[in-house]
Amino acid sequence: MIIKNSKLLLPASIVFLITLALCLIFLYKILERFASESGETRERIAIFNSQLKDLKIFENYIADTKNERFLIEKTFINRDELVTFIEDLEGVGRDSGVDVRVESANLAASPKDAGPSLHLEARGNFSSVFKYSLLLENLPYEIVFEKIDIDKVGGEDAPWRGDYIIKLLSYEF
Repeated sequence: MIIKNSKLLLPASIVFLITLALCLIFLYKILERFASESGETRERIAIFNSQLKDLKIFENYIADTKNERFLIEKTFINRDELVTFIEDLEGVGRDSGVDVRVESANLAASPKDAGPSLHLEARGNFSSVFKYSLLLENLPYEIVFEKIDIDKVGGEDAPWRGDYIIKLLSYEF
């Protein structure tokens, strides 16, 4: 009986070892594939983390530049904010010591006209009228002077008159 079992034991052991070797090869191939996939996943995670870091930097930049963006957006006005622009022109007149009147305002018909045109008259002494010209230039709007005339009109209260035609270029249609 031992002999019969020993004759079966050798082929059974060989079959068992071959099966074990095939299982080990199969497991090795599976582990190799998982290792490859985990490497790709690590690369994707690293890229994602880099993109996430860049996004956070961008969000911080947007938050940090909120005030500057507000100032830039405030520079561009539309039809509804035109009254505010005219009030700013009159406020600069008060600051410089001149009496400002808006003689006329022409809205631009299309974007090719660049923006509305305003005809202003400022009265005061020479230094005030000249200072008004400088302050107009420094307003936070993009304007172009189409005409500037400063002349003496001879009145006691306001001996000088500034005649301005300005075009507002920072106008949104």
